Amino acid sequence: MKRLPLISLFLAVVMALSVFTAAMAKDFPVTPKRKANGKKFRVIYLQGGPYFEYDTVFLAVITQLRRLGWMENIQIPSSEATSAQGLYAYLAKNPSWSNYLEFPEDGFYDGDWKDEKRLHNKQQILKRSDFDLVFAMGTWAGQDMKNMPPEMRVPAVVMDVSDSLGAKIVDSNEDSGRNNLTARVDPLRYQRQMRMFHDIIGFGKLGMAFEDTVEGKSYAAIADVEKIAAERGFEIIKKSHPGYFKSKPEAEKWLLDTIRKMTPDIDAFYLTQQLGLHNESLPKVVEVLNQKGIPTFSQTGSAEVRDGVLLSIATSGFKYVAEYHARKIAQILNGAKPRDLPILFEDPAKIAINLKTAQQIGFDPPVDILGAADEIFTD
Repeated sequence: MKRLPLISLFLAVVMALSVFTAAMAKDFPVTPKRKANGKKFRVIYLQGGPYFEYDTVFLAVITQLRRLGWMENIQIPSSEATSAQGLYAYLAKNPSWSNYLEFPEDGFYDGDWKDEKRLHNKQQILKRSDFDLVFAMGTWAGQDMKNMPPEMRVPAVVMDVSDSLGAKIVDSNEDSGRNNLTARVDPLRYQRQMRMFHDIIGFGKLGMAFEDTVEGKSYAAIADVEKIAAERGFEIIKKSHPGYFKSKPEAEKWLLDTIRKMTPDIDAFYLTQQLGLHNESLPKVVEVLNQKGIPTFSQTGSAEVRDGVLLSIATSGFKYVAEYHARKIAQILNGAKPRDLPILFEDPAKIAINLKTAQQIGFDPPVDILGAADEIFTD
């Protein structure tokens, strides 16, 4: 397979590192405190449905809050930290974890990727008046917080969204559009991914499969990929599912069937966030693509590279973005208006690579790629 010069890759790395930390609102500290009445701040959690990345990001945010002093240095059992729901339940039942924060036992809302349950959760949250902050995880949760009635003024921190602007969670790359809402935008994130992938592999035909909905196109970052395709001159082989999936099994079957049909026509594949791609389906997807010698790039990050995808941006357990969110949470609890906090944040552009997968597909990564890699997986 053809590999293009790496100069642009390393320029992108340097540029991204130079803007790694967005300026935070300087008027509000991040030091721990209780409410004016001496009670702990009560935090509820909302997600559109189970997704492994939400689990990881939630744990990472809790870890960063601990580093800021908002929670005690306790050991969370690994069995309780494997899912967002399990972690939330553990913290709710063990209030000694923090002198400043608490999660009410009935404050975890999961839409299970069902429209009716999503609407029910939104209505239930609107009826409550006993919480001080919302952790809104993912696109559905972010959209629901954005579209709450004006009387909903409790601060909401939207996390782990592929494209907050494209999903209409924020009004622009500078403004969330709601006083009580903050999110994160990185308008060039997927363009950087595509340039890196193309620099390393030099593919001519890139495969993509996604749901043909507003959310599905947002998850897949289609506009960004098309921009880089026009810039670099490669072709996108796109397959889209007409409308929303009815279930996770349906989404998984469609994704696997689609990829099997696409393999003769592509020489690289971009794995994007979608209902059919999860912990159980990823090994099946990777096996199909690896058997055909097709290089893969994970939109999500290191976790999927660890599990067999060839390349991605190293996410280091979402440490950097979790620190960004934790600092904003701390500032909000210290009086900052969510809308006033900066929403632009770029991850450091570091490479994650799976050498076992490289060997399986016949890709011999040059020394300069390995030297630029922050995370190298061999098993």
